[in-house]
Amino acid sequence: MKDFKFYFNRIIPALIFIILIFLPVSAESVNLLDLGAPAPQVFSPFGVLIKIFSRAPNSAEFRLFPFCLTFYLLLLLPAISIYLIVQLFLKQAHDRLRHIVTLTGLTLYLLCSIWCMITFANTRRWFFKLPYYIYITNLLVLLMHVHLTFSILFNHQNGKIEFETIQKTRKQEGQQQKRHFISIRTKVLVTILITILTLLGIFTAFILHDNHKMIVAAVGNTGRAQAEQAAAVYESAEGMNEKVQVFFEEQSHSNEFSNSPYDRIDIIITYNTKSYYIENIDSSTALPPYDVFAYTTGRPSRIPDEEKIISAEEALEYVKRYKSGLYLKEPVYDRTKGTCKYIHPVTFTRREGQKLVGFSIVTYRKEVLMKTYYQTKVFVLTLAVIFLYIVILITFILTDYITTPLIYLKSNVQDASSKFSQIIASGGQVGAEALVFNDDIKTKDEIKDLSTAINDFISLIRGLIPYISNSTLKYADREPNSQLSVAKDLCFLFTDIRGFTSMCEGRPAREVVRILNHYLELETEIIIRNHGEIDKYVGDEVMAFFAGARKEYNACKAAMEIRKAMRKAQELSLQDGSDYVSMGIGISTGRVIFGSVGSSKRKDFTSIGDTVNIAARLESANKAYGSKAIITEAVFEKLQGSFICRELDLLTVKGKSEPIRIYEILQQKEGAETKIFEIRDFFQKGLNYYRRQNWDKAEAAFKECVERYNDMPSVIFLDRIRHFRKNPPPEKWDGVFELKVK
Repeated sequence: MKDFKFYFNRIIPALIFIILIFLPVSAESVNLLDLGAPAPQVFSPFGVLIKIFSRAPNSAEFRLFPFCLTFYLLLLLPAISIYLIVQLFLKQAHDRLRHIVTLTGLTLYLLCSIWCMITFANTRRWFFKLPYYIYITNLLVLLMHVHLTFSILFNHQNGKIEFETIQKTRKQEGQQQKRHFISIRTKVLVTILITILTLLGIFTAFILHDNHKMIVAAVGNTGRAQAEQAAAVYESAEGMNEKVQVFFEEQSHSNEFSNSPYDRIDIIITYNTKSYYIENIDSSTALPPYDVFAYTTGRPSRIPDEEKIISAEEALEYVKRYKSGLYLKEPVYDRTKGTCKYIHPVTFTRREGQKLVGFSIVTYRKEVLMKTYYQTKVFVLTLAVIFLYIVILITFILTDYITTPLIYLKSNVQDASSKFSQIIASGGQVGAEALVFNDDIKTKDEIKDLSTAINDFISLIRGLIPYISNSTLKYADREPNSQLSVAKDLCFLFTDIRGFTSMCEGRPAREVVRILNHYLELETEIIIRNHGEIDKYVGDEVMAFFAGARKEYNACKAAMEIRKAMRKAQELSLQDGSDYVSMGIGISTGRVIFGSVGSSKRKDFTSIGDTVNIAARLESANKAYGSKAIITEAVFEKLQGSFICRELDLLTVKGKSEPIRIYEILQQKEGAETKIFEIRDFFQKGLNYYRRQNWDKAEAAFKECVERYNDMPSVIFLDRIRHFRKNPPPEKWDGVFELKVK
């Protein structure tokens, strides 16, 4: 169903284009020769088109072909409005085409507005006299143009895997980025823009400076020439009215067609009878005031009285400028009135020298004088702004083209790093196959080479992960010289495959490795599933540890699941007639030193302490007792009855003098069969009689256990009873058994 946004994006632009045809777009030039002239007349595209088609009398600017062409192009605005309205009824929306058409309409209007400004802006006052609503209209159109342009560029990126990956990574990063983080894209964009803006500014300033210098020199030459010519005409006519008057009338007529007309030409003289010669005038000369306003091309009634008189001080200053040649370099500026004057002495040639009669003055309004320069300035600055806008768009595209592969590569690396962190945090539950790097950079440059190199490196890491313990991975990013060894409470589980060596005799090495990996894979999955970590593999032996509040429970649960998996493997082996193996397990809990062990060339993270050694001895003790899984008393106490265990013996392991009480895990209490409880009870009864040296009752209890359940530990104790009957233990025997093997 079409929503509000669908209608808004079509109806509003269509209405705007219709309104723009009738709204004033600009204003005519300011009359520079008449300061009291009214504000320039504004005009709309519709009004201009009516004048053009009706051939109504217009100013010269309206008849220029480029000007007419821009307004002819605005006839497309109604057509664009119709197209947008038609889009409302089409089943399939062509958003990209609609954006381009709308952008074309906005561009045409802005070009028309810009051309009007270049054509009619002849002074700074033109911008101040322009109505405010024209500024608002053009500003809104410009903002729409910028918004739509960047929307098209942005939408062009949508759908690309690089862009989607970058956006996803930025959302995931959230507030993780540093406060003062500046992306490489921003750096490249700002660097290019600053460079181009600097060069553009220098180039623009250079052009305007040279143009200003050229125009001032050209107009200055004209003004000085006119002042000299007026003085020469007056001198040659000896002040005769008719000849001078004809010259002034000719000058007034030619001034009407000048591109930079002067305001007026004046000749001001004095009737003072005293003669002053230019050659003899210096700073001490007291010149008379020149107060006879003899000739002018202007209207005397509109000329202020103070401009009809030249004071003695001003006359002396004008003579100094003439004699020093300063009048050739710059005119006399009156900043309060906005005028500049080219002044030349009027003299009569006498035998004594050049007699000063008065001064010829050519007055220009500064606005008129600088009209051509100002129009050039508007044109150059407008082109500079348009060029800058285009450069920004091109820079945005180029920056996107250059930096997107880099940012995409960074996103892929971050994604791979995140997956690597997940592998470490999972404690082995997430496998190395999850570490994947997307090497799909499309560019054929150094970025692609870098992506390929990173992919090769990630592949190498993915291949190494299975060979490195999870603990090593966790601590691998620490500083080489930092203290990595810490004391920890851990529960250790050792397993060893019984009968594996004999089973592998005569088999090819490749087959042996396959069988070993099969059993180790079973054990590893169970250990990791129960929140344990593999410390190392030593042949067919596994060393694992568990951490946390339930470490003993998790270790024993893993041991039971391993036994169950091994029983299934035995059943399958019996069915197909192949050799089968059994498993011995030892579990111990306590405090160990956990940390880095090795040299600077090769290190490993492992645990050292009695807890580790006891767990290894208990695993070996299974051979002596015919048991499957032996635990220490500390582990038994932590289980809190969740497993059915039987006390197995009190023994001392090799290398330790203190006896330890050991237990065998029989089964998890939940769902245990009755016979498991009977095995425990019969064995416990026999063990109690055994420690009291009541050999007959102990023998009877152990025999009951053997006959009913074929219990191997009971067989071991029956052998001990036969031994002690022949060789009684010492008088103070405490029932401790010394384990001779490691």
